[in-house]
Amino acid sequence: MRPRELRLLVMHVSTRCDQTCAHCSIWRGRGRSGAELGVGERVDLIRQARLLGARSVLFTGGEPLLCDHLEVLAREAHGLGLAVQIASNGLGLARATPWIAEVVAEVCLSVEGPEAIHDRVRGPAMFSRLRDAIAALRSRSQAPRLIGRCVVTSLNASVLDETVAAAKALGLDAVSFLPVDVKTQAFGGEPQGRRGLRPAEADVEALRAAVSRLAAAGDLGEFVIEDGAKLMRMADGFLEGDTLRRAPECNAPEWSSVVEADGALRPCFFQPVLARTGGAGSLRGVRGSDAYATALRGLGSGNPICAACVCPKRAPTGVEAVRARVGAILRRALPTSALPGVPA
Repeated sequence: MRPRELRLLVMHVSTRCDQTCAHCSIWRGRGRSGAELGVGERVDLIRQARLLGARSVLFTGGEPLLCDHLEVLAREAHGLGLAVQIASNGLGLARATPWIAEVVAEVCLSVEGPEAIHDRVRGPAMFSRLRDAIAALRSRSQAPRLIGRCVVTSLNASVLDETVAAAKALGLDAVSFLPVDVKTQAFGGEPQGRRGLRPAEADVEALRAAVSRLAAAGDLGEFVIEDGAKLMRMADGFLEGDTLRRAPECNAPEWSSVVEADGALRPCFFQPVLARTGGAGSLRGVRGSDAYATALRGLGSGNPICAACVCPKRAPTGVEAVRARVGAILRRALPTSALPGVPA
């Protein structure tokens, strides 16, 4: 991999979380991670990202809606022309509804299954609170796209189709699934404490059956963002144990960067910190450094952290990106039957 034009800035704006999820340990830190960047430093990083070509910013945490200046950051990013995204558990959605409806393009909300399972994973009455928060946002004349995100574990692997039904009932626009991370230090560390959540063989068989039912219903690649092949690969991965697999296709570190709440910069959510931003450390300086380029060359095939990645992202780059943009323009202008050979 090599550094390319920045497209996405991922910004952690809180180390606190107000849910006690089984598959994540971030909440155990109770926000005790040391000094965090101030609002001015974060605004400056957003402006730097825009100058570097960024098209969107994703605010995450911990729980980003616990950040007391998130509205300021979101309005700044929106004013700069960036698409604003938030990854949230949804508990603070109702109180933030007015400004979210105005400036946020997409909210990714955690949904762990039908009500009983969601509450088992995230705490009592959390599903009903999420439902009420979504209803408050949907009552506005405009609202962002709402995407459900489900972490697949032994607690919910057998009810994938019920999770899709729950997401629809909540009024979400789509839902996405990713496997529980039982190997890396992401999600608050302590991967060994999450290994008991890896689906066993019986769970995987039930998962495969649920994927087949979703395929028959026409939900895959539509309401469910992943297609059947990707979900079946996820199912297979649960049975691999600790075997080091081939790293999945991913080039996210080329076109995105992750800034922690304290200004530490990572090439992706899972990789180690490379440098500090905020204060004297600029985003341009870090991304343009030899150390950053060297770190990216070490990612991908053969990198054990990449091999353990649960959410790889790949975007077209270079000539491939140009062809994709041309294809998109032509598809909007002409009927599909007139586009032989144009890449999807």
